[in-house]
Amino acid sequence: MHWPFVLPNSVLLLLMAFVAAALLAAGLTRVHLWCGRRLGHSASRDSFHPIPVPLSGGVGIWVAILVATVLVGGGGAVHWLILGPSLAMFAVGLWDDLRPLTPQGKLLLQIFVSTGGVALGLQFQTAGLEVVGVPVSILWLVGMANAFNLIDNMDGLAAGVAALSGVFLSFHALGQGSPGVAIAAAAFAGAHAGFLPFNFKPARIFMGDCGSMAAGFFLSAASMAGTWRGVSNLLFVVVIPLLILAVPIFNMVFIIITRKLSGVPVFHGKADHISYRLVAHGLSERKSVALIYALSAGCGMLALGFSRLGSLALIALISIVTLALLYFGVFLYEASVRNFYSDFRVEWRDSVDLTTLPFAQYWWRLFQVLGDVILISGGYFLAYLMRFEGSLPAAQERNFILTLPYLILGKTMVFNLFRLYGSHWRYVGVNDLLKILQAAGLSALALAAGVALIRPESFSRSVIVIDAIVTVLLIGGSRVLLRLFREFILESRSGVSLVRTVIVGAGDSGELMLREARHNGKLGLDVVGFLDDDPSKAEGTIHGVRVLGATSALPQICRDRRVELAIVAMPSAPHTRVKEIAGLCREAGIPCKILSIELLDCDTQGEIPASNKNGPVLW
Repeated sequence: MHWPFVLPNSVLLLLMAFVAAALLAAGLTRVHLWCGRRLGHSASRDSFHPIPVPLSGGVGIWVAILVATVLVGGGGAVHWLILGPSLAMFAVGLWDDLRPLTPQGKLLLQIFVSTGGVALGLQFQTAGLEVVGVPVSILWLVGMANAFNLIDNMDGLAAGVAALSGVFLSFHALGQGSPGVAIAAAAFAGAHAGFLPFNFKPARIFMGDCGSMAAGFFLSAASMAGTWRGVSNLLFVVVIPLLILAVPIFNMVFIIITRKLSGVPVFHGKADHISYRLVAHGLSERKSVALIYALSAGCGMLALGFSRLGSLALIALISIVTLALLYFGVFLYEASVRNFYSDFRVEWRDSVDLTTLPFAQYWWRLFQVLGDVILISGGYFLAYLMRFEGSLPAAQERNFILTLPYLILGKTMVFNLFRLYGSHWRYVGVNDLLKILQAAGLSALALAAGVALIRPESFSRSVIVIDAIVTVLLIGGSRVLLRLFREFILESRSGVSLVRTVIVGAGDSGELMLREARHNGKLGLDVVGFLDDDPSKAEGTIHGVRVLGATSALPQICRDRRVELAIVAMPSAPHTRVKEIAGLCREAGIPCKILSIELLDCDTQGEIPASNKNGPVLW
């Protein structure tokens, strides 16, 4: 029998380590569940888990990692250089699970274990890091141990991110000629994948600090031991591990900054992680975890795809990823988690409104300008790569470096001329995109004129055209994607408090009501469809919401779609028509409200009627 393909021996070993560790972890976790319920070693109850959940599931994970690694990889020196200190960090976490340590005591033990690992040779050993290699290595190990400890805050989150990070690190280590590290990382990924079904919502077991701290330490150790020693490019050493572990690093940096802004001590927050911010925006816990998985997988694929690029490409890559995470962080911070759950009182004061800070408008414009500078530089370099098919000759690299400062200055001046800075990206529309198109065209003409004056050697004029197209895609895309992401979050809202609603009238007023329902969380509405008697609108959509049928079908649609509320959005409808719709709502057994848009006078104290404070008036 002839197989259609044959796996290379190295990949087959990785697959064997992954599967063996996954099966072992699943079996050991089942045993742990049985023992944990009888021993009473469980986490305290909270609003998420009213039934006690067994703790320290990391025990089964790490037994599985050790057995699978020894069976498949033979337990070589590189294995134990990673696994030995990782087991010591596991012991610190298990101690904390059994007898909780103070934050200061736990940090001291983490530093002690990390220092021991560095003394054994677990450190960055690359040209350019000789002087600061030891302190940077200790900081990296301690930081990642805490980063994974922090991200272990929602069912399935830490285990899933650990499994994904292990997979990408395994393949990258294999590509760099470190099979020992690759096998250990594959076993690590498999063990967490085997544990994940028991930890995903609703969690039946937690990995505990012994699992999360050891996971972060292992990944940081594997990114140093063997994988990077033969690499002389300092950027390569720094950027690739940062991309593979971008999610836990971003979460740690995010909560440190936001806790400072919200007046919360760094060691006292709970529900202010990126996962809870997504839930506060309206996503379910499962969707929040899935979105973070996607973010982790995306960064991991970028790390694999760009691992062979040169220094300039790596700088462009990490700059664009950093900018995207900054935009994401600003969006997340807009969701307040104050009193998010009764037992998770996090923020000691309301989140700081960034628009009220001194010189806020100038800071926002500066942020936009700096973001565009990154996109302009990355786009210009991408234009060169596209023109020269992925490889820049020395003369063209000199042209890029020579013209880049003039390009940045010229484009930012043109963008400012077209008033692209200071606008609110959540409201970006066709007019903004037309301005970006015009600004890109004018800046391309300015670049052509500058090239004619400077006359760089062998300059390719087709780069100017490609750069103009890339500029429109990057600058316009950064604005549009932010709005699309916001719309995706709003459309994906879920929760028992949302009222399933149909809007009667698929016109301008109905579209306005839909946007208000999505953006105004205080209304608590989930619009499931429109009703309209205009045949031309049948089966059409407005912002992704379908026109379900004519108004006469309202009772049947309410039964089929489990509708709980109808809103009449037809300001010009006669009184008899409104009474007819109200009668259909009574027949369907649901309440009926009428959208009324009014201009109301304020009194002398600046007060407005209470009915108009939370949005449009619904009578």
